[in-house]
Amino acid sequence: VHVGTSHQEQRVVGYLTSTHLHAIEGDASVRCEQLDLLLQWGAEFRQASSQPPEGEKVLEDLVAFDVVLGDLNFDNCSSEDKLEQQHALFTQYKDPCRLGPGEDKPWALGTLLDPSGLYDDEVSSPESLQKVMENEEGRKEYLVFPPSKSQCPASSQKGRKIPLKGNGRRIDYMLYSDEGLQPDWKLDIEEFSFVTQLAGLTDHLSVAMRLAVSTGEEEP
Repeated sequence: VHVGTSHQEQRVVGYLTSTHLHAIEGDASVRCEQLDLLLQWGAEFRQASSQPPEGEKVLEDLVAFDVVLGDLNFDNCSSEDKLEQQHALFTQYKDPCRLGPGEDKPWALGTLLDPSGLYDDEVSSPESLQKVMENEEGRKEYLVFPPSKSQCPASSQKGRKIPLKGNGRRIDYMLYSDEGLQPDWKLDIEEFSFVTQLAGLTDHLSVAMRLAVSTGEEEP
């Protein structure tokens, strides 16, 4: 993304990588291979896109941000997803919702809604879905949670007595890297949001992230 031009006529750019990984449960090795390719292809694209046309003398691009986003189809709390949770992706990119492999920050929400309750009146509008997501009992009823060994996979989510871990399965990600930015530039997360605007249209909660890039000048 070409976001501007510096006083020295250098392009100011950002990189966005959007993906949707393989969904089948138990296929961790497939998703990890896809993540390997994502990192490889991203590096190749950054290198290729930063090369000036042959014969032209152009100043190097200034990189303002580098973001990876998408439905990765694994979460950071299920024991079945341990392989993906420890992938090198999370050493190169930062997850604002994550404390470490297997542990999310307390405010992070699951993004996968239980399809059996998708059209209930209680979650049929953005406002009502927001109220449910702000309530712990509501989250337990309407979000998908990690499967436990004592739970039959075919059993219904609703009304079960099995203890639920965390705030649900967060499978939609927005990650960022501050490596490769200009040395004196600073990148901060101003806001990370779980969005209910698409209530009734999808079994996912949308996620949004506001990045602020400070270049040392007055305006970020």
